[in-house]
Amino acid sequence: MLSKLERAKNFVQSSPKLKTFQVRLDKDELYLSREGDLFARLIPEESSEKWRMEYFRNLEEWVSIDFAGTLEECLEFLADSRHYQFWEG
Repeated sequence: MLSKLERAKNFVQSSPKLKTFQVRLDKDELYLSREGDLFARLIPEESSEKWRMEYFRNLEEWVSIDFAGTLEECLEFLADSRHYQFWEG
């Protein structure tokens, strides 16, 4: 069985929209970044397989995203939500 970090890395590498991001694990939270700039973090909810998310707005503060789901559902949501990829042209 793959760890949550391995699952996240596999998903990100297979996604054309996310493959330029790096994924790291800090305690139980997963962080996505690009070229050292934080993008989002996924935080597991206690006693479930659900995750909640926050994005790093203007590289200044974490802001909650009104979405929760499995790890893969959260990553898919981030890939499809260009609003949160604020540095994209």
